[in-house]
Amino acid sequence: MRAAGPFDAADLAELDERLLSRATRVVPMRDVFKGDAGERVIGLRHDVDDNEGSLETALRLAEWECEHGYASTYFLLHDSHYWGDDMLVVAEQLEELGHEVGIHVNAIAEALRQCRDPNVILLEALTYLRAAVRVVGCVAHGDSLCQRGGSLLFVNDELFSESPRPEVGSASRLITTGEGYEFPLAPIPRSTYGLEYDANWLSRGDYLSDSGARWSQPFEHVVSGFGERGQLHILQHPDWWIQAFVSEEVAA
Repeated sequence: MRAAGPFDAADLAELDERLLSRATRVVPMRDVFKGDAGERVIGLRHDVDDNEGSLETALRLAEWECEHGYASTYFLLHDSHYWGDDMLVVAEQLEELGHEVGIHVNAIAEALRQCRDPNVILLEALTYLRAAVRVVGCVAHGDSLCQRGGSLLFVNDELFSESPRPEVGSASRLITTGEGYEFPLAPIPRSTYGLEYDANWLSRGDYLSDSGARWSQPFEHVVSGFGERGQLHILQHPDWWIQAFVSEEVAA
């Protein structure tokens, strides 16, 4: 397994052979929230970010997972280039394949861009997505506006009262880019939006993420400790796995 992406078909096969296939079950984050928390149960999620080919690759991954008997969660980004009616069709396909669809929350960042209420932005996005699929889970997106000059200004899950970030700032502070527009942060419960959980706040024993196209810890370390450190949660970004399906497209 290479330490950094883009990842290819060999990397996907190794992820399967050395981790996924060893699990008792590979489940979506909704199931983890509901209590499927065994040490040999893997909680699998995908943050579908705003990069070319991300949604298409998400569907390819979903099909591959379905063929292998795995289920996962796909968090769709509401301010992405793919957000639209075609995305709703893909969301329905993901659900039909046995996966969960959630919302990738970027409402605070978008409030700064649009000069609008972040609560309204999120509610509009949820209403649109729920026209096609059931949505009960969320996770924050790490937008470029979240940081300035190397300092973390906010996290998009601070919209929720269950996600305090005292290390970042007060839950009632002003949010601003320093370029004119600002608004007071006023967290409210996730349940206000009909959301049951946030994937980043679910209990876990080990965590493996490919954020930034690099594994968050050595792959071998995760493999050697699987089943001994508590439940493993894996985050994949489809952006980094486009090459895993290129050979199939050429052959077709």
